[in-house]
Amino acid sequence: MSRFQTVLGLGTGLVLCSCGRSDKPAVVADLPTPLVEIVSPANGDSVSLPLTVRLKAIGVEVVPASGTVEPGKGHHHLVIDVPVPDPASAPLPSAPGVVHLGSGVQEYTIDSLAPGPHRIIAVFAAGNHVPMAGVRPDTVSFVVR
Repeated sequence: MSRFQTVLGLGTGLVLCSCGRSDKPAVVADLPTPLVEIVSPANGDSVSLPLTVRLKAIGVEVVPASGTVEPGKGHHHLVIDVPVPDPASAPLPSAPGVVHLGSGVQEYTIDSLAPGPHRIIAVFAAGNHVPMAGVRPDTVSFVVR
């Protein structure tokens, strides 16, 4: 490796840098595991409608859906009260309970859910709507009053 070459271990989240005089790379920093987080509502919340779901992506970049795959770039999907469609290598469908946030937004307002318990799973997908391997989804359960 050259003096300023950096190696990124995507599977491990480990950054190595060969910046000194030694041929051995030095550990520079641990990167966070790529994940999507539901910032609100919090797990166990009791909420009223309308409800704004707020999301955060860590270790990936949120961009509008382009139809193509760009490494480390994608957009959010919300899976509401239904299981995440299988297989994980297929595009998330346009189906009841699956919300595509293809414009690159990180929040979504829900204005119609029946009173009672509900669950949201946030899934991060590439521009082709296929869930991005290695990006951990997030799940919250809450109650609509």
